[in-house]
Amino acid sequence: MQEQQEVTTQKEDPGAVLFGNFINYYQFNTPEERLSVFPSHLWNNWKSQDEKILILDVGCNAGDFTQLFYKFISKYSTRDIYILGIDIDSSLIERASENNAFEKNITYLCLDIMEGNKEELSDYLAFHNRENFDVTLCLSITMWIHLNHGDNGLRSFLKQLSSLTDILVTEPQPWKCYQTAVRRMTKAKRKFPLFKDLQWRTGVDATINDFLEMECQSKKVFESTETKWKRKIYCYRC
Repeated sequence: MQEQQEVTTQKEDPGAVLFGNFINYYQFNTPEERLSVFPSHLWNNWKSQDEKILILDVGCNAGDFTQLFYKFISKYSTRDIYILGIDIDSSLIERASENNAFEKNITYLCLDIMEGNKEELSDYLAFHNRENFDVTLCLSITMWIHLNHGDNGLRSFLKQLSSLTDILVTEPQPWKCYQTAVRRMTKAKRKFPLFKDLQWRTGVDATINDFLEMECQSKKVFESTETKWKRKIYCYRC
């Protein structure tokens, strides 16, 4: 496992982060605002006949939304629910673990989903006698994968997640968010080296949707209205 820390002085500009690991993320994108556009009808229809629901939250930050989603989905299912929250930033995972109100059901790990060694995911699934997750949350993560790993990296990421889960939930950032991230990094005298080589640009959120449907054989089953941050929640059956 590779733990990658954000070494920029976030006191100067908390928005100039390489991996999207904002220390104050929930101050400007509250879990409640995001959850308000989630559907209520998808959480009691599963491929698995198991008595539990397994959820993977990729880029869980400090776990605020992870815990809120646990309470949300608990309202719509009688099955036991277990969530694995992962993030690239060990300090955020430490904070999530310290504030975990559901220790029997929610586990946090510092893990880079793009690393070749993913034994922790396999071990978690094996512990629950499962091969896949029922739900995978990928909320405002695609841009950071894209900026750090390029077009091919994002394709690989989307294929990996769609192969790991029954329902994939995405919240792709539009292109203007890329421009803002690059501008902040430039101001901090840093850069995303792969940015200039990206081919997926204008309409990147629609391109992600098309890739999931055509290349990953995933079917879009829900598209939300926009949040106040001009983003939508998409749900796919994989």
